[in-house]
Amino acid sequence: MKLNTIQFFKEIAKIPRESGNEKQIAEYLCQFAKERKLFYECDQYHNVLIKKKTANKESIILQAHTDMVCEKEEEKEFDFEKDAIEVIEENGYLRAKGTTLGADNGIGVAQILAILDSDIPCNVEAVFTVTEETSMIGAMNFDTSKLEGKKLLNLDGFEENVILIESACFYDIILKLKNEFSKPKNQNAYEIILSGMEGGHSGFEIDKKRGNSNIEMAKILEKIKDVEIGDFVGGTKFNVIPSQAKAKIMTNLTEEEMEKLCQNAQRELRENYPEIEIAVVPERIEKVLNTKQSQEFLQKIIQFPHGVFRRNDNQEVTTSVNLGVVNLRELKVGMRSSKKIEEQECLNLLKNYSEKYQLDFTIIGSQPGFESDPNSLFIQELLKAHPIEEFHKLPELKSVHITVEVGFFKQKIPDLQIAIISPKIQGAHTTKECVEIASISRTDKWLMNFI
Repeated sequence: MKLNTIQFFKEIAKIPRESGNEKQIAEYLCQFAKERKLFYECDQYHNVLIKKKTANKESIILQAHTDMVCEKEEEKEFDFEKDAIEVIEENGYLRAKGTTLGADNGIGVAQILAILDSDIPCNVEAVFTVTEETSMIGAMNFDTSKLEGKKLLNLDGFEENVILIESACFYDIILKLKNEFSKPKNQNAYEIILSGMEGGHSGFEIDKKRGNSNIEMAKILEKIKDVEIGDFVGGTKFNVIPSQAKAKIMTNLTEEEMEKLCQNAQRELRENYPEIEIAVVPERIEKVLNTKQSQEFLQKIIQFPHGVFRRNDNQEVTTSVNLGVVNLRELKVGMRSSKKIEEQECLNLLKNYSEKYQLDFTIIGSQPGFESDPNSLFIQELLKAHPIEEFHKLPELKSVHITVEVGFFKQKIPDLQIAIISPKIQGAHTTKECVEIASISRTDKWLMNFI
């Protein structure tokens, strides 16, 4: 038997489904269930639950998200609210013409539909959630009391022949500063602009030694002994490693001396960050932190524990901290962890840091992670169902240092067992997104064996 995954994916690709616009795909799923006389429900968020029981087996939850990231090539005329994705089969891959493909997570949705459409005896609870790519409001608000299963297989990964057994929680933390401004005493005002650091996603790239523009800027300013800071702005988001920073300062250094200082800093930093640029331009500033406050502020940034906090035995990052945004009012910090003990240790570290530097510590939001026992019956069943003749090697058990929506299901059903598998998807969230056709077939076989 072969699943009709690609056929269902091509149908899904015709339906607009950008995050927050999932009504049409929800209607499609409900019609799919209705035509096959399957139980279905759709909630106010457009989450959809479909149940199929044709065998006296324990219930398995299959889960995927219906929304997609919508990006297009600049010259492409395309309306994601009404136009169908044009799917192309090319060199063994599915890709889209000038847009994102939506394989993330349309392939997972299609695999579940193919199982529900098949003659395989099963007891499946299919959960389709919304807005995973932005707020995760679907998973956050899904009514898990509707579910009987205690094993959830999520189909929203990127690597084939991998079982993901861990994901990280994420905390949005704000540390409030207490600064007082006064008139400057120094004569010369400048703006220093630092750019060209690589930055990146604080989950995927936190261990790639990409540095932090906020910390590097603070180290430059620390060298100016009489510095008075009028402004400091760096970074964009809690979960993005900052690649740029700007500071407005007063000093008695001449423009020539400032130029030399910044050139020396740029030359030193280029040993680690080849694309870095540091520029200085004259500025006008009316109010500043005095020299003492300025140096105290800089020490807070320089001493911040940004980066990897813990790794596991496989050297995968399990806990990390990202100093995402800095200004003179607050620090915005993103913290991740897939280990409960480490999570608390890292929170305590940040609280102690806040107390040391007299900052107000506030958690403004959080998303849960999950951690599965690799020796659990569920994982062993997945391994037993694995078609090694298709993949030619055993699957890897891996951790992922990002937050995924199944953490909300684990939070609501504490004894829930969770794993994630998927075919090979490349270039997700970009117009180069593609999925290997043979990989879909291999993963379909694994899914059928397991069901």
